[in-house]
Amino acid sequence: MKIPFWGLALQIIFVLSITIFNSFRVIIMEHYSVYPVALFELFIGVISILCGMYGIIKKIKPFLSLFIIIFGLLICFFFTFVYLLPEAGTPPPLPWLYSE
Repeated sequence: MKIPFWGLALQIIFVLSITIFNSFRVIIMEHYSVYPVALFELFIGVISILCGMYGIIKKIKPFLSLFIIIFGLLICFFFTFVYLLPEAGTPPPLPWLYSE
């Protein structure tokens, strides 16, 4: 399997984890903390971007590689907005970047 398809597979895992398997994410957050789930999602976003950039550089399915890069960036923005920014006066779930 070529590298851009690995990025696409990771993105499918991400979409499935926030839709169908959301209860599994909640169980992990309740039993451990928000850190494993957040770092897993950030890992998927960064690796997807890298797989897409590899596909662009090697000219492997350039349109698919561009889509993978864009969706990887959206995953990273999702991570930033959900886990790092405060909402309506409540502190963010990952307080290590938040100073009050």
